[in-house]
Amino acid sequence: MLKIYKKVESDIFKAHELIEYLVYEVWCKADNQRCKTKLNDELKKLVEEYDWFDEHVKNIYKISQGLTNAQKDNFKFAFTTNNRIEELCNRNVNPIPLNTLNKDLVDALILFFKELYTKVLGWKLIYKKYGLKKTYYDELILKNDFLLCPCCGFGDIKTYNQDGHSPFDHYLPLKHYPFSAINFNNLFPLCHTCNSSYKGEKDVLIGTKKIFYPFASTHPKIKVNVKMKKTSLGKLITKTTSINEKISDSDLKVSLAPNSDKVLSWDEIFGIKNRFFAKIADHRISWLDDVRAMYRKDHVHNYEKAFDEVITDDSNKYLGFLKVPYLKNLKSYSDRKSVV
Repeated sequence: MLKIYKKVESDIFKAHELIEYLVYEVWCKADNQRCKTKLNDELKKLVEEYDWFDEHVKNIYKISQGLTNAQKDNFKFAFTTNNRIEELCNRNVNPIPLNTLNKDLVDALILFFKELYTKVLGWKLIYKKYGLKKTYYDELILKNDFLLCPCCGFGDIKTYNQDGHSPFDHYLPLKHYPFSAINFNNLFPLCHTCNSSYKGEKDVLIGTKKIFYPFASTHPKIKVNVKMKKTSLGKLITKTTSINEKISDSDLKVSLAPNSDKVLSWDEIFGIKNRFFAKIADHRISWLDDVRAMYRKDHVHNYEKAFDEVITDDSNKYLGFLKVPYLKNLKSYSDRKSVV
């Protein structure tokens, strides 16, 4: 990720604690007593108010009554482990596969957790106590001052000035990690392209590589490096007029630093280098036009200075993190008059 989120203190994180209670104190302690005797006051109100919740809670409790103590312990351990989001990202712990649990239990849990996020957080009894997703979203975006996706750097995300909010991404996807359905340590706003077009439902913890945790306390400075092939220079500074002559990765290489597990995973999951390459290829002519325009200004009339001024002026603008390394590499060629 290019940037990570600074965490906002919010009661919405405590909503997950209600589900922890349901797992630890109700389902994992299922015995011959009625399910309702295990519920706390808040859970009792929910089963009385919402038939969907009542049906699932009772059904999973019934299945849990037939489990051995060892099977209940495995369930509790899997739920706990698969909610240790930062440790999972850092590979300090390994996720527990759902197929290691009782099949009937897993089938019932998937049905419950699949809809938990979309249903429960919108219930009045929940948002009156824990707050609205929109309120938390606005506070998070305001604190981090994000106008663009922190993962790719250019995708749109809604700001607190707009109605509604961009979707919260289940960073560890719900399909593989349903137990963290309303765990806001696992929920972050990302742009639609990062969230749906690239990451989607793929298991981001496949393999052994570490991945970025978007609420981490520290984050490396990501450097984008651009290297063009000298023999492709004419092609790169000329507008593409034929699909057969479009820029390829043999003409222009994009690399990322540091060369760490987390950066490699970020690229694999979100297709970062390919997307950065496409943005550079799409904007390269307009970026060179900016240098030409700077050269024509009264106080410049020097190509090297024109490059330097555009690089300085645009470093923090939209796509500046790609424009700057591209123009620096373009400037490095000694015969700059042939470039501009």
